[in-house]
Amino acid sequence: MKANTGKIIDVDLSAGTVKVEQLPEEYYTKYIGGSGLAAKLFWERGNFDADALSPEAMLLFMNGPFAGLKLSGASRHSTAGRSPLTGGWGDSSCGGFLAPELRYAGYDGFILTGKAAQPSLLLIEDDKIEILDASEYWGQGATQVTESLKKRFGKAYRTLVIGPAGENLVRYSIILNEGHHATGRAGFGAVMGSKNLKAIVVKASKKKMELVDPERFEELRKELNPKIREALASDVLHENGTAANLIGGMYAGDVPIRNWTSNFWEEAADALTGSTLTETYLTKRGACAYCNIACKRIVEVKEGPWAIPEGPGPEYETIVSFGTLIGSIDLAATCKAGRLCNDLGIDTISTGGTIAWAMEAFEKGDLTKDDTDGVELNWGDLETVIDVILPKIAAREGKLGELLANGSVAASKKIGKGADYTVHAKGLEAPMHDPRGGGHGMALTYAVEARGACHVADPMLFAEMGARYYPEIGFEYELEPRTDENKAEAAVDMVAFGAIENSACFCQFADAEVTIPEWVELFNIVPGYEWDAEEMMRAGRRVFYLKRMINYRFGRTADDDKLTKRMLEPATDGEPEGVEINFEGMKQRFYELMKIDPEKAIPVKEVLVEYDMADEAGAVW
Repeated sequence: MKANTGKIIDVDLSAGTVKVEQLPEEYYTKYIGGSGLAAKLFWERGNFDADALSPEAMLLFMNGPFAGLKLSGASRHSTAGRSPLTGGWGDSSCGGFLAPELRYAGYDGFILTGKAAQPSLLLIEDDKIEILDASEYWGQGATQVTESLKKRFGKAYRTLVIGPAGENLVRYSIILNEGHHATGRAGFGAVMGSKNLKAIVVKASKKKMELVDPERFEELRKELNPKIREALASDVLHENGTAANLIGGMYAGDVPIRNWTSNFWEEAADALTGSTLTETYLTKRGACAYCNIACKRIVEVKEGPWAIPEGPGPEYETIVSFGTLIGSIDLAATCKAGRLCNDLGIDTISTGGTIAWAMEAFEKGDLTKDDTDGVELNWGDLETVIDVILPKIAAREGKLGELLANGSVAASKKIGKGADYTVHAKGLEAPMHDPRGGGHGMALTYAVEARGACHVADPMLFAEMGARYYPEIGFEYELEPRTDENKAEAAVDMVAFGAIENSACFCQFADAEVTIPEWVELFNIVPGYEWDAEEMMRAGRRVFYLKRMINYRFGRTADDDKLTKRMLEPATDGEPEGVEINFEGMKQRFYELMKIDPEKAIPVKEVLVEYDMADEAGAVW
């Protein structure tokens, strides 16, 4: 086996034991790596009856086969398991620097079960793997702990840290790499917290990995890195970050405003867009390992109520979550809110989505001061958000903190009101792309992806922008965003391709410049999967199917492949005003094309056999 080491670490925090095991090579060629490999391991070993925050719950961190390559976008990792926010399958991709360090240390990933007797950290140094006491860090913010770990072990040690929110089991807690790069979605910081695990620290003594054909890879790398960097999209991302196209998104109706009640706010476009951030607060650009796009922002707000020292800056999702979504166009405040969320350890998307829901509930009278500890929740009041609401959520403090710490869906259930204006799929708050303007195909993929509403589970967002063409596999659609035409057909390829991206742990910004033949060649000259394009796409489809089958074993059915009333009601302004989404029509067509049972929402048995999943079929049919 090349590139992949074939080795994973199995940690039982209750017993305090660590063992290294070898995986069959077939696991990789069938499920690729990353989230696909995690799904395979969870399918075989996971406790489907265990609560996500119980000691029996399994938390997996997995690399893709390209981790460690000096190739832009290739060194992400995936975290996966049962989501404490949704109760279903969850996975979350993270950039940064952990993936290559873990690969160089000799591992493709690690699995955590059990619960440590006291706050702990996991230290991985090549063959030396230890569970150490971390009591001194418990209760501290993620930023402070990251700095302390760097001082204790050294700057070259790579860190994963949770904040106080994870300790307090806030169900959308994050895991932060190097104090900057977030495993943001699905709440895995709370799973680490439930296991009394404050941090994971990794260091390899050497920086080497074996490839099937290193000479050919080096030739290809020298072609791909310049191609990726010199692409127009990469140049825009480098210059103005992930919010570079916020103005375009605003005029398309893609940017959600005041809990998805509006699709246009002209003043907000200029106030929050990436070039404004560049001109006002950017001090330098940051990057993940070996990536020359460098889309990350380093910012400093020098004065005013939201002054923050130089450090990680907000990406598009954070800017909109703490901007238009809650009725604000204060860019400095979004910088402050994002920085605070990192330190507390909470996902900016779910946090912003939950606060936006609460603001609308307060406006409608569905929430009163009796429910909020006397706190008024008003659109655009960032002072209250930053000084009061975020700390309350992270600490589960008072009625308000406890209500919002479980997300918008649980909050609406608790008060018995407001379900119609929640914005989620499968319990995961939607990202900051509104399908009514951004593209109706995205409404379909929000609903059918295993973890819920997600814009990076597949590249449908980019396909509807006209930025994805793969003629080698017959994907040559020219998609009109605000119609259902060819959306189900496009989604068939996009969900498979998204599964490949997230299993290979390849950044969607970088891999957009990689052609299908180049993808296939990478899989063949790096880990040696010996695929053609058809077999690669089959692997992606297989991963998509497996995650749906995991959800089925969690009790999910076709009734869970849906969007909320708010997400499907016609927009009241902007470019998509009055346009209806043919959601049920797209979903039915997608099921037909994918041969998915219309009640169980899993592939029919014959398809599973066709995809070499006969054993898995036996568990569900």
